[in-house]
Formats: sequence, structure tokens, C-alpha cells
Amino acid sequence: DLTRINGANLSVCLSDAFMEAVKNDADWELCYPDLDDPKYDEIWDGDLIGWKKAGGKVKVYKTIKASYLWDMICTAAWRSAEPGLHFLERSNKRSNTWYFEKLIATNPCGEQPLSAWAVCNLGAMNLTAYVKDGKFDYDSFGKDVQVATRFLDNVIDSTYYFLKENEQCAKDIRRTGLGIMGLGDALIMMKLRYGAEESLPTIEKIFKTLRDNAYIASTEIAAEKGAFPKFEAEKYLQGHHIKVLPKAIKERIEKNGIRNAVLLTIAPTGTTSLLAGTTSGIEPVYEFEFIRKSRLGVDKLYHPLYDEWRRQNPDEKR
Repeated sequence: DLTRINGANLSVCLSDAFMEAVKNDADWELCYPDLDDPKYDEIWDGDLIGWKKAGGKVKVYKTIKASYLWDMICTAAWRSAEPGLHFLERSNKRSNTWYFEKLIATNPCGEQPLSAWAVCNLGAMNLTAYVKDGKFDYDSFGKDVQVATRFLDNVIDSTYYFLKENEQCAKDIRRTGLGIMGLGDALIMMKLRYGAEESLPTIEKIFKTLRDNAYIASTEIAAEKGAFPKFEAEKYLQGHHIKVLPKAIKERIEKNGIRNAVLLTIAPTGTTSLLAGTTSGIEPVYEFEFIRKSRLGVDKLYHPLYDEWRRQNPDEKR
């Protein structure tokens, strides 16, 4: 209902069971713990599956077709970009921290699944800085990714924590979220069309370079300063994303441990990419010129790459 809560960046968590119900056009119960259950105040923590397993009473308010609710979600997202979706069960199954931590929500912008008291520590590499004469400089990018990984790890120890629970969780897991910004602009600078088949090998190589160098750096820091406290080599190496790492990196993890349980996050980088003068996150250029409304007034803005071209080619038709 778009008249009730607007502009709040809302997302909904969808279970595997719900998606199966959508596929099978099955019924879906809209339910919540019975508030009269004496256990409610004591043990209810937002986990309906856990509540049912503990024998908690459930009140069914309505039964609908799962596909009906799915269509409502999709229509609302198409109209207003809300709600977002988060497949929390899948996040838990694929998390590097699967063996000791339960992810229960995300940070406010939705890019980082987190457990209770967990915090996110994000940074982004500006890909446009590595395009030189139309070619991507993978060597420089990889070296800088290693520096950025070390920087984010240092932030964990330098941060002032308001709550001791946040500090304990941050230092037990040492979660970082290194990502990218400027993919759309970098592709333009390399004369590759966003979304085109010929762009995919370049994008894949960029992200492999990001991944591999971040993990290499974290293993090197672990050799110097120790692995994150919750590290258990045998279990960590069974992780969904860890199993597909190159063999040499997995051997480094087995030998040295790893400093950061989680290393990478692809965030939208809305404000930071605006400050950097480049496209946000992994998104394309949506408009080369647009109207921006803020408390400072209404301004016509030009996308930086386009603005540079516009100034250099004043007589070109646009």
C-alpha cells in the first residue's frame, strides 16, 4: 500500500518455502505468533520457523494464493522501486559464516546481511581510475584492492563503538565489504556497451581480480596478526563461495587462516559515487542529463563523462 509508508527503502524477506508456493500456485498463510502465548514475550525473536519448532502457538489471519502476494510485490516494485527483496535463507546457506552465525536482517540500505549486533564496514573501488587509453589496468587494480582490504581491516580496530555488543561482534568476525563503483562509466571509457555480450569477459575479469586480491590480502594479514577469532579452517573452507576460490588461495587460507570472515559486498554507492563523479555501483548510466531536486533547489545536472564530451563538442547534435 503505497499510501501508508513512502520513501522508506523497505525490503521484504522471502523464504524458499514461499517461492516454492509461488511456483506451484499454492496457498500461503499470513500468520504471526499468537500474542496470548505465554512464551511470546520471553522467546519471540522474529524467527517464525524457530518459534514453531519451539512449540509456539501461531495465529493465521488470512490464507491467500502465494502468487497473488508475489504479483503485488512485483507491481509495487515496478511502480516505486519498493519493496526490495531479500532471500534470507539463501544468504545463510551461502554465507562464509554459515557455521557459527545466523543472519537475521540487513543494514539499512540492504546490501549487507547481518546477524544480531553485527555492523558493516564498506568501501568501494572506483573502476574509472583504472581505465587508461581505453584499457583496464588489472595489475594496478589488484594491488590497490590489497591496500583497500588492509585499510578496511584497520578500520575495525580504529572505530569507536557505542555498544560493547557491536564491538564484540565486529572483532569476532572482522566483516568487511569491499566493492566497486563506476562500472557503467568504465565500460563507456573502454567502448563496451553495458549489458552487451562482449562486455562480459571484461566484467568477469574485473570481479575475479577484486575477489582474488581481497582474499590474498586477508590471508597475508592473518599471517601477520592472526585470523578472525571465529575461524575454523575445515568448516570455513566448506563455505559456498570459498569452495570456488582458486586452489592456491584455499591453500593460503588453510595455512595462514583468514583475517576477515566476509570480505566483499556490492553496494549501490549512491552518495559516494555522486561525490566521486561516476556511476553508482554496478549500475549503467540511466540519464545523461537530469533534474535533481533537493533542499538547495532544483538543478539541471549532467553526467560527468557526458558533460566533458558536451564541452569538448559544443556543435554536436545531442
